[in-house]
Amino acid sequence: MRLRSRLLPLLAVAGLAALAATAAAQDVTRDRVLMAIEATERRIEQAGMLVSGSDNVQARTELDFAIDIQGRAKGAFVAAQLAVAARLTFEARNHADRAISIVRGLDPDNALAQLERTREILERARDRIEECADDRARAMLRVAFEMQDRAENAGRSGRYLAALQLTMSARERGLKALRLCRLQEDLQDGAERALHRTDEIILRARDAVAAQGSDFARQVLARASALQDDAYREFRAERFEASLRLTTSSRAFAYRAIRISGRGL
Repeated sequence: MRLRSRLLPLLAVAGLAALAATAAAQDVTRDRVLMAIEATERRIEQAGMLVSGSDNVQARTELDFAIDIQGRAKGAFVAAQLAVAARLTFEARNHADRAISIVRGLDPDNALAQLERTREILERARDRIEECADDRARAMLRVAFEMQDRAENAGRSGRYLAALQLTMSARERGLKALRLCRLQEDLQDGAERALHRTDEIILRARDAVAAQGSDFARQVLARASALQDDAYREFRAERFEASLRLTTSSRAFAYRAIRISGRGL
């Protein structure tokens, strides 16, 4: 039952695009649009309660988008632009659902960014543990790679919660293998590598957005760039863990900008 309740927001997101696309074609009545706006209000309130207890930057941004677009939907409703109001409130609900999904660990872009981060850690760990004489560390690293393969397969099949759970477990095993060999991941080196990788993804996102991006894709890309600037600022201040968290969030936004541009939204 708990897993089913976690999956409901994703199922709702999948259906919202179709609903929004057909709204204008239907005989949109004032009562129907008002009901949709009220339903979105409830969803935004739910998202707000969840996001308030989380420090997830992506979720906060999605909630801000939802609130802004919902305000525009209300304005269109007051102006008797019912089809516009319907389209906007469905779009706002989509962002609120996405904020909920992010907090609950179901966001595909965040999952992809975390999968990449774990792969980077494991690849570096393998190079260092090859010279380690501790068989336990080598065995643990093999298990970590097996779990990471399963995590990536889960991500490709759209099972983002499973992907996140598996990749974080794989990452912990990789780091534990390093500790068994009396090695530690160099946070400064890890942050620097992660920053450079995110720079590459942002460049790809800029190309995608320039080619066929929407205004929303440009907003998402701007958020990615701002977070990356913050990540570099933390890196220069030698706050490497904070830099890693920020650049991982930036990378997730960059991936989303690419995905949005690819759909031509």
